[in-house]
Amino acid sequence: MSTIQRNLQLLWRTERILAEARLKLTSRKLTLAVGAGIAVLFALGMFNLAGLFALEPSLGLAGAAALVGFINIVAAGLILAIAQGLRPAEEEDMVREVRDLAIGEIGGEIEEVQSAFAQLRGDIEGMRKSISGFIKRPADAISPAMIGAGLSAVSKLVKSGKK
Repeated sequence: MSTIQRNLQLLWRTERILAEARLKLTSRKLTLAVGAGIAVLFALGMFNLAGLFALEPSLGLAGAAALVGFINIVAAGLILAIAQGLRPAEEEDMVREVRDLAIGEIGGEIEEVQSAFAQLRGDIEGMRKSISGFIKRPADAISPAMIGAGLSAVSKLVKSGKK
């Protein structure tokens, strides 16, 4: 298995784990919020009725209803604050670190491949220029060393022909 394939699999697994962890956290928060809402509704009815009856003689009907409503709002706010205070599990931070590491390694490998392609492109461009130059001016390709080697071979051939 290649390194990039391993890192892509690692990235896929970490993203899946993070998504599952986020879904679990969200479902827990939602469950608590719904439970709080239902509890508040039942309790609200009873407390409202009891509070209204208890406060009516001293505050009057309107004052008692206002105070009971205010207490209901404060209780609901506390329950929602508790639900919002839930934090992700500690494993999520570790999984994020592994994901970031995999992304970094994949990025490094992609840069290596890009640099290899750039070098290959430069080599091909150099070969194209050399071939193009040779086709246009073949005499320029003959170097003094090649001329010397060629003359040496011809002279050996001539000497061997005399014998």
